[in-house]
Amino acid sequence: MPTLRSAIDTFKRNVQFRNDNTRRLYHRGMDAFGEYIAAVGSLDDPIQSLRKDTAAGFTGWMAQEKGYAAPTQRLYAAVLRAALRYWRANFDGWVSFTREEEQEAARTSLIGELDDSDPRHARLPEDFGNRMLAAALALPVPADPLPRLDVLRTRALVGVLRATALRVGDALRLTRADLADALAQNGRLEIKMEKTGLTAHVRLGEQAAQLVQTYLAARDDNSPWLFIQHGKSRRRAKNSPAFFRAARKGYGARLSTTSAWRIVQALAASAGLNRGEQFTSPHAFRHWHAQRLIDQGVALENVQAVLGHSTPATTRAVYAPDPDRRAIDEAERKLQE
Repeated sequence: MPTLRSAIDTFKRNVQFRNDNTRRLYHRGMDAFGEYIAAVGSLDDPIQSLRKDTAAGFTGWMAQEKGYAAPTQRLYAAVLRAALRYWRANFDGWVSFTREEEQEAARTSLIGELDDSDPRHARLPEDFGNRMLAAALALPVPADPLPRLDVLRTRALVGVLRATALRVGDALRLTRADLADALAQNGRLEIKMEKTGLTAHVRLGEQAAQLVQTYLAARDDNSPWLFIQHGKSRRRAKNSPAFFRAARKGYGARLSTTSAWRIVQALAASAGLNRGEQFTSPHAFRHWHAQRLIDQGVALENVQAVLGHSTPATTRAVYAPDPDRRAIDEAERKLQE
């Protein structure tokens, strides 16, 4: 079994990064993790000696011993999670605990101040999904073609995120063929998620589907993507689907996650939501959707299937960590009458 030093070097040497900036960030994160290991043990220990609370310990060490800023802590913690995924996927036996065990260990460890550990969904407006959809539908639709497309895209994007609870990256990979499949199956879709490789069982409701169809009809192009960049001109609209699949910029290329984030944040501001105090990113739709399902009494196994989690335990830990006091009170009332 290799040492921790060797495992870190293997990750840094073999993983391919999109650009030099990303590579430098990941290498700095792994260097910080190596420093943590040296502080609490030895880099010459076998990698199998890693414990399920290693990630939690690393985050606590960054906050308490190094005094790293919160964004740096989150970045380096994400780097370690990426390394653990790489080791699990490529080398049998290197990591002896599962991702779920690692998450559970993190949840049961007190890291930093209470404000730092406050989950994002605690700052999620209860009416977030409905409020954002109402704000999108209230946007005036301009007569000019490109501004008109911007508004219709906003409506369609919000409709899909609200209806499916997909991560934004997975929503942006949806195609016209996916829409056709959903329409043929009463809205149902099975989407393999890029982050985990697991399948999310989602349903595109009638309203969301109509918003997408309205946007596609106004576009009148051959791009296969549901959500595209608009650019300054539609001159490329009649290029082939193959052309648009390969395109990275310009009209018809797939919308980026950064652009989607900006669209959602701009709409949230118009809806009167405060980004500094409330959870308003595209991912907030996923949390809102899951919480609404749980509040309606949907079994965790079914919420898990919608979100594409590996186990109901993951769903419970994120969205239902506390007992359902309303359900308990109602059951106790009936029991004790």
